[in-house]
Amino acid sequence: MLVTIGVIGKNEQHENDVVDARTMQAAEDVGRLVAEKGGVVVTGGRFGVMEAASRGAKMADGLTIGILPAMDKSTANDYCDVIFPTGLGRARNLLTARSCDALIMIGGSCGTLNELTIAYAEARPVVILRGSGGWADRIEPVLQKGKFIDERETVEIDFADTAEEAVAKAFERATEENRTAMPDRP
Repeated sequence: MLVTIGVIGKNEQHENDVVDARTMQAAEDVGRLVAEKGGVVVTGGRFGVMEAASRGAKMADGLTIGILPAMDKSTANDYCDVIFPTGLGRARNLLTARSCDALIMIGGSCGTLNELTIAYAEARPVVILRGSGGWADRIEPVLQKGKFIDERETVEIDFADTAEEAVAKAFERATEENRTAMPDRP
């Protein structure tokens, strides 16, 4: 069975909305490492962190999936193998978060934060890469007991300091035999 690892993080929406080079390198490293372990990289199919992770996966001959907010396949980055044009706008974050066995958060703005909360509500394991900027570096101090988004303690959020550690933890969490998940909802 293929393991799907979602990589969520900041999109570059225009020429003045640039993701830091260190964050882009971390995303590329994560994508490459996921592919080297035989996993499938799932992203929102756009640019910034999503493109870097997909590029990294392709460097290791991995499979990439892009779940687009638009209906136009041409809006995907060049490294997506399988493209799902949803036409759902930000609502596509629900699909990205729910379609993965585990997710790795790298940097991130409000869309990434939205994907994180959806993954948490659905009990999908998330590993946050520290030092990658954005919400990845701001979320830890506000977590309940340092590892939960709220008092329900739905699923523990993990943290990693390197791309290697993030990928190892994501695969471990994705393949836990006794991992409990929230029941499917209509």
